[in-house]
Amino acid sequence: MILHLRAAVEQLYAAPPARFTPLRSELVAEAKKAGDKDLATAIGALRKPTVAAWAVNHFVREHADELEDFREFAELLREAQRSLDADQLRLLGRERSRRVDALSERIAAESAEAGQKLGAGVAQEVRDTLTAVIADEDAESSVLTGSLVRSLSYSGFGSVDVEDVVALGGDDGDGGARPSLSVVRGGAGSERGADDDGENGEDAVDLEERRRAKRAAVRARLQAALETARSELRTADRQVAVLTARHEEVTEGIADLERRLATARGRLEKVTGELDDATGTRDRREAEEGAAQQALADHDAEG
Repeated sequence: MILHLRAAVEQLYAAPPARFTPLRSELVAEAKKAGDKDLATAIGALRKPTVAAWAVNHFVREHADELEDFREFAELLREAQRSLDADQLRLLGRERSRRVDALSERIAAESAEAGQKLGAGVAQEVRDTLTAVIADEDAESSVLTGSLVRSLSYSGFGSVDVEDVVALGGDDGDGGARPSLSVVRGGAGSERGADDDGENGEDAVDLEERRRAKRAAVRARLQAALETARSELRTADRQVAVLTARHEEVTEGIADLERRLATARGRLEKVTGELDDATGTRDRREAEEGAAQQALADHDAEG
């Protein structure tokens, strides 16, 4: 019997793609049989993952240990971006493609082993998702839930769009871990205290609770604003780091071209001088040849 939404998520997003829809129907039926219509509705609203999302989920759930090196590499690259380490960025940037391709091949192999072969388009979506994981911490956290519903992508600038990419939004775990199964059954306890008649100072208690709830709501909004500001700052830092590295690369390229141009101009000046000397020599030789030819003709005419 499924009593928690996240327990349903664990079962559904661990199932093969062909099993998702019938299993979801079974879990909805269980929730309805238990009399929990809210839970049944919530389970019914869970979205079927794309094949690429399922492949990534499957690998995360079955081979999480193999992701450690990849995650460490991602953190190194993000740290290089934060610290504006251009040399490290160039070095790790060349390594990124190799890492993404290698892990993509492992995911494809494990998917095939589980009975789901990945076509070229799906394999590219997997690579795009892994690239997004490297670029963005929120993308990494989303992937580690093991409940992606679609693939991720990274444009090269800004943050990765992780809106509605996992089965459950909001606070789904402890900083990127797989969702726990501790969620209260849908709707349970929501009516607690609704029928109290106010005989024992309920008005005062309710007033204090409302004050606390209001303060908590204000704090939550402020905390959310702080997190948003921090996230946007991280995004700006990453963009500055990337553009700084690119600026240095272009500047170095221009300096190299200027050195080559100066060398070419020096060679041109030298060749021009040699050409002038050779042209003068040729003109003199041409004149000498003409004079000799004329002298020979005059000699022959006298005879």
